[in-house]
Amino acid sequence: MPAEFNRNVTISGTGSCLPERVIDNDTLAEMVQGYDAERSGDFGAWVDQVTHVHERRFCNFETRSSDLALVASREALAVAGLEPRDLGLIIYASFTPSQDIPGDHCLLAEELGATNTPTFNLMAACAGSIYGVAMAWSSVASGLYDHVLVVGSETISKALNFHDPITSIIFGDGAGAAIVSRRNGDDNGGMVPPYMTFKYSPRNISLANSNIPIDVSRFPDREIQPGVQLVEQALVEMESGPNVLRTAVLNMSECAARCLGYDRRALKKGDPGLVELLSNSRIVPHQANGRIVDGLADRLGVSSDQMIRTLYRYGNISAASNLVALDYGIRHGSMERVLDDDGNVIEIRENENARIQEGELVLLPSIGGGYLMGCVGFIAEPQLLSARDRAPVGAAAGNGSL
Repeated sequence: MPAEFNRNVTISGTGSCLPERVIDNDTLAEMVQGYDAERSGDFGAWVDQVTHVHERRFCNFETRSSDLALVASREALAVAGLEPRDLGLIIYASFTPSQDIPGDHCLLAEELGATNTPTFNLMAACAGSIYGVAMAWSSVASGLYDHVLVVGSETISKALNFHDPITSIIFGDGAGAAIVSRRNGDDNGGMVPPYMTFKYSPRNISLANSNIPIDVSRFPDREIQPGVQLVEQALVEMESGPNVLRTAVLNMSECAARCLGYDRRALKKGDPGLVELLSNSRIVPHQANGRIVDGLADRLGVSSDQMIRTLYRYGNISAASNLVALDYGIRHGSMERVLDDDGNVIEIRENENARIQEGELVLLPSIGGGYLMGCVGFIAEPQLLSARDRAPVGAAAGNGSL
């Protein structure tokens, strides 16, 4: 049974912020330790083969996750035609916050000027922004708030273990934002009820100290000097391999189907109603890995132009991933690889034909640490698409310093 749209809820604005510093695969090769070139061949060719990532953005060490979030949030507010004081709630998703207490969400709200707006940090790793949009949907649909800002922001470069080639090649930094708003309830827009689920896996992704934490009582009495760390920096660890790829493809595709009111069986059998909905939709998936995104397109039975891809130049930005890709899909379309006869990448170019259009059903499936999974869906409306006619706030603000 197809899901019923809630005509009273929509996404009214999006924004994004990517640091200026570009790290291509040649640059990354100089940073990564332990890569076996004799066994695996050219580093850049190997990275393309296993991830399809050619570039990613790294921020400066001084940049906070909330700094990226601030630029993205201002863009989203500008597109929606709102002021910070109009926001009823701010949901901040990140697994690499710059501080725990009072937290990046508090820094963002204060610097944005939403000084009386309630805010909280949501920890759902790569699925963070989708969980945030789902919670925003319920807050607006219930009538509790008129406008909710959802931000996903990550500075993962600070938590990468460059002695682990498998993990360090995939991630990048950035922020994406979306505003979920109340609308007039006519039949030309709205959102479907979000779908969220969870399946426990202890190995898929973790952020933990890379050694055993040390009991400070074992140290002799002394004044702690600036810059001295008693516990080694926390680093990202992530499971890889065919099982991860298969799990991501199967579960993101099922989340998309269930968001539309169908189940995995309907997807597998090609239910005509589901096929029709998917054939007229734009898919903005979590940019986990190029092979995962390609596998998701095959599983859903959609064309390449229906898939929004940003991972070729941005990599996996975890909680920011879906919202950065959504903003890019509105403004620019999608990224695509141009291959030679041998399957080698000649260039990465922009595909404007893939830009999100008015009236399209847009689906954002995601999967993250846990595994936490979900999907949100909405109809693209003119207000949201006005983003493509605006100069990014980040450019005006000179975010090259980030």
